[in-house]
Amino acid sequence: MRSSTSSTRSFNLILHAAADEDNAEEQVAAADAEQPEAASSDRYDVSKLVGGADDGAGFNQFDPVLKATGFLSRRFGIIGGLTIFAALAAVEGREILKGFDDATPTEGNGETITTPSGLTITELLIGKGGSAPLPGYIIGLKTIVSVGDKVIYDTAGDKPVAFKLGQRPFQSVICEGVEEGIRGMKVGGKRVLQVPKDLAPPGVDLPPGVPLTYTVELTEVLSGYF
Repeated sequence: MRSSTSSTRSFNLILHAAADEDNAEEQVAAADAEQPEAASSDRYDVSKLVGGADDGAGFNQFDPVLKATGFLSRRFGIIGGLTIFAALAAVEGREILKGFDDATPTEGNGETITTPSGLTITELLIGKGGSAPLPGYIIGLKTIVSVGDKVIYDTAGDKPVAFKLGQRPFQSVICEGVEEGIRGMKVGGKRVLQVPKDLAPPGVDLPPGVPLTYTVELTEVLSGYF
């Protein structure tokens, strides 16, 4: 009799435990139902930025090159993807070569002009690299300075002359005639400047009517020191 009573009590305890579990599950389900619905995926659609497992982590779906490469890799295997990369490399190579060609100086017309200050300028090469010099820019140039047939200064085999445009006092062989003569030039450009005495470096004693001749080639135009 005692055994039967004990079994009945154990069975009742099991029933109560099961009922408690059911009640707990119902309470959790009710709590979940009361929570507000998650924000619409259309508002924060992460898949538009980063693809799922098919595309690989971090795959940018806005990049048509990556999409095309991924498609070809899936469709034709690794060979298809490599084909695209080879084509892109060829295109980039052509663009780089084109950039070099675009920066190659062209021959000047050889005409000589005289400015109101008395400076004469002959354009030998028209440079295309970078921007034209502005006051405060760092300028690098190769130059040959001569009086008549006598060369008095030459940067050949040496470093180009470097100076700050507009800086006073003048540095090295730079003078007002040089600063005026390089206006509008770009890297790669080359000019012959006939500098009259009034625009020559201070202290230079020139024979009457004989200019100081500068053959200048612009090698560098920087907006400032790095």
